[in-house]
Amino acid sequence: MKHHWLSWDELKSQFPTDGEFRDGMRPQQETGFRFIAENGSTILELPTGEGKTAIEVTIARTAEKHFQRCFLVTPTKTVLEQIRQRFPKDFTVALGRNDFPCFFYEREKFGLTSESKTKFKADEIPCSMLHTCPHRVNQETGEIKELGAIPCPYLKQKFEARNSRKPVLATLAFYLFSRLFSKDFPEPDVLIIDEAHKLPETVRGALSYDITDWHLEKAVEILEKVGEDQAAGVLDHFRKRMIAIIKSKPAHRGTLLEASEIVGLMSILDTIDSKAVERSVAKAIQERSLDAESNVEILKKIEGTVRNLRRYIRSLELSLPLGNRGALAYTYAYHVEEKGENNRVAHKLVVCSHYIAPLVSKLLLGKTTIALSATVGDNVIFGQESGIKLPFLSLPPSFPAEKTRIFMPTDTPNLAFQERKRGDVTKVMRRIARATKKLAVKGIRSLCVTVSNEEREKLLSIMLEEGVKAISYGNGVTAKEAAIRFRGGEGDVLIGTMSNFGEGVDLPRKIAPVIFVLRPAYPPPDDPRTQFEERRYGRNRWAVWNWRVMLSVLQVRGRNIRSQDDLGVTIFISQQFRPLVFASLPQTLQISYKGDLTLDQCVKEGIELVG
Repeated sequence: MKHHWLSWDELKSQFPTDGEFRDGMRPQQETGFRFIAENGSTILELPTGEGKTAIEVTIARTAEKHFQRCFLVTPTKTVLEQIRQRFPKDFTVALGRNDFPCFFYEREKFGLTSESKTKFKADEIPCSMLHTCPHRVNQETGEIKELGAIPCPYLKQKFEARNSRKPVLATLAFYLFSRLFSKDFPEPDVLIIDEAHKLPETVRGALSYDITDWHLEKAVEILEKVGEDQAAGVLDHFRKRMIAIIKSKPAHRGTLLEASEIVGLMSILDTIDSKAVERSVAKAIQERSLDAESNVEILKKIEGTVRNLRRYIRSLELSLPLGNRGALAYTYAYHVEEKGENNRVAHKLVVCSHYIAPLVSKLLLGKTTIALSATVGDNVIFGQESGIKLPFLSLPPSFPAEKTRIFMPTDTPNLAFQERKRGDVTKVMRRIARATKKLAVKGIRSLCVTVSNEEREKLLSIMLEEGVKAISYGNGVTAKEAAIRFRGGEGDVLIGTMSNFGEGVDLPRKIAPVIFVLRPAYPPPDDPRTQFEERRYGRNRWAVWNWRVMLSVLQVRGRNIRSQDDLGVTIFISQQFRPLVFASLPQTLQISYKGDLTLDQCVKEGIELVG
């Protein structure tokens, strides 16, 4: 459907004309804008370096002229900060609870107007139960509960976001929880989704939770203390039944629950009066008969487990196949036989949301929604996974194909669990280490990407044995810190898992012109999610799994190619990649693919290109 406010002339008039775009709009951007003008709500696949952010800002500026509510949501705070720094005057910014302090527990120590360092973040406290919090900001009026108190910074920015005349730049987590769990949070007139391929996993992660025996035990104690004996008895019964079910499963690995087990647990929880529990706990906090600060972790769990009980029961229901519909979520159990010295939890239930497409399509999209990503791939599978089913345009990269190589060596092993031979992983890792050493002698630095953390540690150890200066995370060093150190010039090789360095870390301008990718991130056979998807998708599961791997191929290949001027080589090691890498590439980059050289020949040609 066409929208007059999204006309080509309107969009063109709002396009940024400074910085890298002072010479005007690029051809791919114009094609994208004309597609948006023709269709309204759309999905755009725009390769890295083609100016996706400028398109998003243009749409936001255009929306501001015509509407009150426009949201640009990003998957991570890092991406949000990049946009905010580039366009500081265009947006009202909204971040998640974990970015803000909570002042509730500091009021007696420092007074209502002190901004001293706080002990807790806003996401660590049971906010809904702290009825007497003087810092609370009314979301209808913006008034603070107690005159003279510091406004809760999270609730203040939430009020500003819902009433902002400027477009709101927010993390996907903030937008998700605001739309789903805040009363009357408005539907945006225009929703712009950045890196839309990340939306399914972000939503799944946000809507999944765990229940542990330790937290249940402590919750029972608190409920007894505040006089909720009936609820305490029910929760204790649930805890004992949960432990009995979990003990019947193998230790030290997740195991899916059967339908009868889920039904039994649901029937117990359903008898708790969650509103009465919330009132009793809130009253005890107000009357100081319950030490809220020392019990903050347990109160947070009570808030989640009891206050949101109906939602949790609904989640358990979704783990059941009903009629012709398969299960939409899954629940699995995990336990250890003996707790370690610092391990409080012996038994755990994990409830994982999976089929989130109806939720997204019905409750999260805007009146007009424009989703953008460098990697969408098969838009039919993307729609099934994300719930975003809109007119789709994939734009080819304008990046010169002669400036990159994508290698699939002929003499590397197949590292699939069922295909690999004893010693294959160690041998090929040693070849990678020696190749990176050869590159380092030429002044060429590398990024090495594994799937599991065990592989990362093994490769790091081999690098050290081979005398390679490798940088990674662990022992108090975060993945972000390791990447910053590497970008600053430390080390010859950066090593990390696909989840940390497969996307999101940018290494352009020859920071790491050569990338080694060990194997594709297919799900482990014994993982509960794998078992669930085998049941849900049947034979079609391979189409979904291959689609995810092909997206990861495009993402990891783009870590060192961020602009027209970059040079970059990617070497995919395991033969599992062979049917996927070429098929995942846009047609304009297929001439950069080489699958008929040995690993040594790939390294030699890579040196010739980037050296």
